[in-house]
Amino acid sequence: MNSPDRAQSEVIGAVLLLGLTITAVGITVGIGSTALDDVQSSADVQRIEGAMTQLDSKASLVAHGGSTSQRVRLDPGRSSDVRVDGESGVMRVEVEAENETGGVETVTENVTLGAIVYERDGDRVAYQGGGVWRSNGDGSWMVSPPEFHYRGDTLTLPLVTIDGVDGRLGDAAVVTGTSQHPEGLFPSENVSNPLLGGNVTITVESEYAEAWGRFFETRTRANVTQVSPTEVRVALRTETVHPTLSASVSAVGRSRLDTGGIDSLYADSYDSTEGSYNASDASGKAVVETTGEFRLTAGGGGGTDIITIRGDLVAESYNIPSGQEDKLNVTGEMLTDDSLDSADPISGAITERMNRIRDQDLESGKTIDGGLVHDDGSVRTIGEDTYVDGDVSVSNGSTLRVENGSTVHVNGGLDVSDDGSRVEFVGEDDTDESDDIAVLVEGDVAMRDGSTLRATGVNRNELFVGGLIDVRNDASITTADDTRFELYNTGGVTVRNEASIVADNDATGEMWLYSSGDEIYFEGNQTDGVDFAGIMYAPTSDVTLKNQMTFKGSFISGSFGFTDADLSLHYDESLTGRHPFEGESVPVVSHLHVSRHRVTIEDD
Repeated sequence: MNSPDRAQSEVIGAVLLLGLTITAVGITVGIGSTALDDVQSSADVQRIEGAMTQLDSKASLVAHGGSTSQRVRLDPGRSSDVRVDGESGVMRVEVEAENETGGVETVTENVTLGAIVYERDGDRVAYQGGGVWRSNGDGSWMVSPPEFHYRGDTLTLPLVTIDGVDGRLGDAAVVTGTSQHPEGLFPSENVSNPLLGGNVTITVESEYAEAWGRFFETRTRANVTQVSPTEVRVALRTETVHPTLSASVSAVGRSRLDTGGIDSLYADSYDSTEGSYNASDASGKAVVETTGEFRLTAGGGGGTDIITIRGDLVAESYNIPSGQEDKLNVTGEMLTDDSLDSADPISGAITERMNRIRDQDLESGKTIDGGLVHDDGSVRTIGEDTYVDGDVSVSNGSTLRVENGSTVHVNGGLDVSDDGSRVEFVGEDDTDESDDIAVLVEGDVAMRDGSTLRATGVNRNELFVGGLIDVRNDASITTADDTRFELYNTGGVTVRNEASIVADNDATGEMWLYSSGDEIYFEGNQTDGVDFAGIMYAPTSDVTLKNQMTFKGSFISGSFGFTDADLSLHYDESLTGRHPFEGESVPVVSHLHVSRHRVTIEDD
């Protein structure tokens, strides 16, 4: 028989066990419910991010005229909210511009962006300014980028803004265009392109300002300042001084320099102030550099025989596969430098110089209608400012001479062909700037066969080309060793066969080739290839080198690609410390296109 005490303890134990079970179940249910809510919340936010990205795509289609209206499903869920906030976010664009009196004034445009905002448990996802953004208590970040294009010297910013009545949206919304056409903010009556050095500042006031700032940092080389948690300021660099010519060859815009297409490369140096290049007297002060990785024989293989650099090799990092080390011979140092910056674009500087000629309005003076064909074997002289309305052709051993400090504007192309055909820039014997010769060719320039373009005189001679420069066969572009010749173009450059672009006596500081073209192509013959003695400065161009060629001076581009290349590089030490554009500050952002595209987003 059980005692009363034992019976009581059994009852108490059962009660305690039942209580613990209920408590455990309650805790488990509570934890599970919280976890389920967290999972559900995360899934909802991810789902709405996708919906907002779809909204972005369809709003862009409507804003830019691809459709009159689009429907998008939002499906925010019961415990969340999607709403229109027409006053959310402001972008301010400020441009310094020269006024009619020669002073500088600031032109400002304020644009209210508006937003479509989803909110749940402190998380926000918003469509604003053509992009999708997300924020919480820890900050903001970008989900999908706005439409923003910064290439060369041109900034394009088509802002999609939201009109409509503030309020909650349901499961679906309709995006429609407004009756108004896109509003062009810049250029404007007071600010025209090119800007020619005017400062540009973009300020964003928004809950997502931090994310806007990071976006600008990745798309531009701008100075981005976080003014406050809800305000970011972007100062675009509109002028720059380009770096010194300290390298034999430099790739300044690519993540890596692959050498797998190089059969052989030999680099050394000389000093043109002491005479032309002589291999027996050459020095070991060459520099080959890249802003990214140097890869010996791309992919760990390739046909590279030998790379010899009498001087230094500079890169952010090196990738030299095992067993390939003996193909690389550097007499100086192999330096690792991750502080190398890519160079700024130069299209703005070239365009500015071309516009100086266009602005002279030479059409009102001497005009040659229908172009100019010179093919009778004689010498024809242009000795005054002249406008040629059409193409210029020189052939059959004829000579076209530009002299007397003339400025010539050719509204067409220039074609020089046949052995002995010449174009001559004949300068004066003094350095008066009024005697400088400048020729603008709006179209292509073609030099073929044994033709020659030659500059002489102690003043400056300039040729501006709006299209392609094509030099082939054994054609040549030359300048006297006391004559500065500057060749500018905004199209591509092609140099083939045994063509040459050289300064007399290898005085490379007298021959300058500036290009903002996308593609530059050098292809020499297998045995006696292309010869270049001067400075080529094309910091945003992709350069391809094929077969045999010799470069004296300094050779700078955005990237290099090689195909069976046999390269001889001879750095001219006299260029040390010299800058492109003679150290002048030149435009970086010179063309600004900002527009407002209004859409209305309403509940369906």
